[in-house]
Amino acid sequence: MRSVHSLGRRPATGSPGVAQRSRALALRLLNKGLGLFGFQARESAVVRLGDVALKHDYLWYNAKKKIDIRKLDGFREIAQRVLADGRTYLHYDRLYTLWQAVAGIPSDAPAVAEVGAYKGGSARFIAESLRAHGRANRFYVCDTFEGHAVVDAGLDGHHKVGLQFQSTSFEAVSKYLREFDNVRVVKGDFRQASSVLAEEPAFGLAHIDVDVYQVTRFCLEFFADRLLAGGLLVVDDYGSKTCEGVKAAVDEFAAGRADYRLIHLLTSQALLVRIAG
Repeated sequence: MRSVHSLGRRPATGSPGVAQRSRALALRLLNKGLGLFGFQARESAVVRLGDVALKHDYLWYNAKKKIDIRKLDGFREIAQRVLADGRTYLHYDRLYTLWQAVAGIPSDAPAVAEVGAYKGGSARFIAESLRAHGRANRFYVCDTFEGHAVVDAGLDGHHKVGLQFQSTSFEAVSKYLREFDNVRVVKGDFRQASSVLAEEPAFGLAHIDVDVYQVTRFCLEFFADRLLAGGLLVVDDYGSKTCEGVKAAVDEFAAGRADYRLIHLLTSQALLVRIAG
């Protein structure tokens, strides 16, 4: 059996510096706090962490040179509060995308929307961000509050109708967001509930987080001609291996719209920027 200390010097095929530093750090932490698990456990854990470092070194490369978004004034306070509430799966990276999107809403946009609110955490973040940027756009927060209404068996993988995202309710989210006068919570399958939003003259931002193909595609088509030039569609889980239907829907939409530009972020989000109205 090799010495555990040799793992920090194991040859790497990607970025050696990142992998070696990651293994060395993991080794120190394991030796200090996980000795009860034994030598073999420590060795395999360090190897696994090193492999993760090699696979994702593009995320960590030069990390020490990058600004810490968690310390940015304005964003920091709102993100910390929302994350402490425990009502969203989004972390600092994806919340920061929404923060920037809110900051860039066209000045003449009367409304914004979110489809796929779950427990309301990301909706509250957007609502607080609107307030922080001095905006009072009408904000529609939409969800079935009963899980997925429809899935595509060939694209949506483990997602099932009515089995996930049910630990929420219209009443609970409405109460959580009640301090924001500009927020309207809308319940139902968005393919029908979108009629509530249909009379709005235009939108400056829509956050789409529904995980599955058919509803994502419907949302994109619904907002496509209602979004002002310079507005954004932020689509969550575009880069997620568990939401292949989302990527298919976004790619199909972008391929057929010359007035939109698609940007894939390393946060697994997609930005669809409308460049012409």
